[in-house]
Amino acid sequence: MSETSRRDRVGLGLIGLGPIWEQHYREPLSRLRNRLTIRMVYDPVEGRSKSIASDYGAEVAHSLTQVLRRPTLQGLIILDPGWCTTGFLNLVIRGNKPAFLSSQVLSHAANAVAALGNSVNHGDAAGLRTNAAEQLIPELCQRFTPASCRLRELIATRLGPVVKIAIEADLSHPATETASLVDWCLDLMGQAPTISPAPSGESTAGIDFTFAARTSSNGRAMPTPRTATLRHLPADNALIRVQCERGTATLPNRAQIRWETAAESADESLTDERTETEILIDQFCRRALGGLNPIGRLSEFVQALEIVNSIPLRQPA
Repeated sequence: MSETSRRDRVGLGLIGLGPIWEQHYREPLSRLRNRLTIRMVYDPVEGRSKSIASDYGAEVAHSLTQVLRRPTLQGLIILDPGWCTTGFLNLVIRGNKPAFLSSQVLSHAANAVAALGNSVNHGDAAGLRTNAAEQLIPELCQRFTPASCRLRELIATRLGPVVKIAIEADLSHPATETASLVDWCLDLMGQAPTISPAPSGESTAGIDFTFAARTSSNGRAMPTPRTATLRHLPADNALIRVQCERGTATLPNRAQIRWETAAESADESLTDERTETEILIDQFCRRALGGLNPIGRLSEFVQALEIVNSIPLRQPA
């Protein structure tokens, strides 16, 4: 690759590798070589750093500080949660570089991420600017699965505004995974809800959301508030059902959607579409160049996590 072509791409620093690199990130980053270039790699295991750096023609960093201070980097991709503390995240923000936080970082460093988000949202106690903290971009995969992207297209064209969401998922997983589903609901509805636990007569854990009524597609006020429910159901995939003004959709997994209206219906397999990880990193690159695309913010993730942690999710006997 010529030096000229490298300058046309977003220069990124890659922090932390491990098994998730091979499983989730190597292939999406390879497919995005026309958008980005990895300029520096840091991992506590130096041999691993050297191996990945050689694949990209990148420099091996010998410390986190070296990565954070490199002026030629326009953004950071942080994959390893092992040492992702509040102090480290503060240093990332002070370096004034956008940083992509993998879902593994969110799951294993949720307390640090939430503490940082709360310090910014509630008085900026750490002395950090809110707009700087918003440069920490959480990997909110549920928003960008092929099925979710297709659902948004259908809402805009065939199904109309969302009236009700019902989600069944395994709520025994880490709170951050449930928070990703809560974030998905809030993002799709586009406003903050009223929140309550599932009715006491039910035998499973759950959360109920009520959203204010909005104007329908024909300009008339919708007569009742919109709602969303999240219920515990042990399963490999969350089952999502969405009722809209002119039809319904079911998302049985990340790459399938079944939908119908009064006039038509379809069962679509979306396995050939771009993965959510590839879309997110692509959008992150746009953000690193100064774009304002709605990729998701740290404060939104923290809000969803606070909702999950504030509700006593009862597990079935």
